[in-house]
Amino acid sequence: MPCDPVNMTARECPPAQVADGMAPDAELQPDRLARRWTPVALLLLLAGMALLIDLDISRHMVDQDWAQPWQRIRKVVHNVLEAVEPFGQPTAVICVSLAIVFCAGPKRGAGFRIAAGALCSGLFADLLKTTVARVRPRNFDFAGTVTSTFRNFLPGSGGGSPIQSWPSAHTAMAVGFCLALSSVFPRGRVLFYTLAAMVAMQRIETGAHYLSDTLSGAAVGYAVWMIVFVQGPIARYFDADEIRWARR
Repeated sequence: MPCDPVNMTARECPPAQVADGMAPDAELQPDRLARRWTPVALLLLLAGMALLIDLDISRHMVDQDWAQPWQRIRKVVHNVLEAVEPFGQPTAVICVSLAIVFCAGPKRGAGFRIAAGALCSGLFADLLKTTVARVRPRNFDFAGTVTSTFRNFLPGSGGGSPIQSWPSAHTAMAVGFCLALSSVFPRGRVLFYTLAAMVAMQRIETGAHYLSDTLSGAAVGYAVWMIVFVQGPIARYFDADEIRWARR
């Protein structure tokens, strides 16, 4: 089977073909690779549009006085989402990545790449939080407009968690983790996508984030996945690293 340098990675390309310069690279098919970045632009566009409904959605999520039987239904949904929330936490990423390193046989080298893709997604989202201060829904009084949720630029870490709503680091990590796992274990992509979506829903349902925060976080996760798995020197490094592990 021929090696497609754009749609296949070191896990699928024979080592000889990768060694001959067939690894994924932006210079091979630039137009095709450029289109792979389209979801980032689309997610950011949707995040901008979501600003129009952010307050309406989050007001209902923060409001605990729901009529029955909706209150009971929400409690069930809340418990399910809370159980899935660790999918967007570093502990889950590290544990799963270590399990892959020790148990995945020829694919064990991918564990390091999966950890990098997920953890760096969350880290980059955390760095972005220091550039824009936005009040979390559970800390907002809903007296103003959506622009009132934004306070100032470059706040650093001052103010702490209450003004670190944008973007959602949980969602960024969950999406980065989801895409990383799907790249290595494509048969599980439906499960991985579902878990990432549920993490985003949990962040909204608990009043930790607005819809636009989660969409922005998803864009961060996708962008980091592109860098670690698809295009550029970091992706090529991990391609070669996986080959070394597969040959051991």
